[in-house]
Amino acid sequence: MKDQNKYMKRLRRILTQEELCEFRSNRSSLVDIGYDYMELGDYKKAFRIFSMMVRLYGNDPDSLNGLGVSLCELGRLKSSRNILEKTVELYPDDAITLANIAGLYWEEGDIHKAVYYYDKSLKIDSYIEETHFNLINLYYEQGDLFMAYISCLNLLNIDPDNPQAKELTSDLILDMGISFY
Repeated sequence: MKDQNKYMKRLRRILTQEELCEFRSNRSSLVDIGYDYMELGDYKKAFRIFSMMVRLYGNDPDSLNGLGVSLCELGRLKSSRNILEKTVELYPDDAITLANIAGLYWEEGDIHKAVYYYDKSLKIDSYIEETHFNLINLYYEQGDLFMAYISCLNLLNIDPDNPQAKELTSDLILDMGISFY
C-alpha cells in the first residue's frame, strides 16, 4: 500500500488537474491520457505515465504497450524491444501488441520480422485499419509495390468504402504501371 501511495503522489505531479479529475472518475482513462501525450509528441510525459501505470496496475497489455511504444519514440530501441518482446510472451494473441512489435522491428530495419508480426496481428484482428496501412507502407517503402497492392486489396475486402485505401490502391496501380515502363 505504501508503494501505491508513492506512485499516486508521483502521478499527481505528472497529470494536470483536469487529467487527475478524469483519472479519479475513470481509472482506465490513464491509457488514453498517455496516448494523447504521444500524439502531441511529448514522449517523455507519456513514458512517465505508462511507467506509473505499470507500477500501479502491473503488467497489463495497455500499460506495457504504451511503455514500449513511448520508449521506441524516445529512441531507446533496445529497452523498447525488451518490453514489447515480454509483452508478446505474456499476451501472444493481442493484435495491438503484435502490431507494436512489428513497428519496432520496422524501425530497427528487421523487415522480415516486421512483416511477420504485422501479418500475425492481422490474422488475429483484421479490422485494425492502422495495421493494414502500416503493412502497406512497409511494403511500399521497401519497393515491393505488388505486395503493397495486395495488402490494399485485403483492406478493401474488409472495408470496401475506405476512401484512403481506394486512393492508395489507384496510386499503387499507377506506380506499378510506371515501374514497368
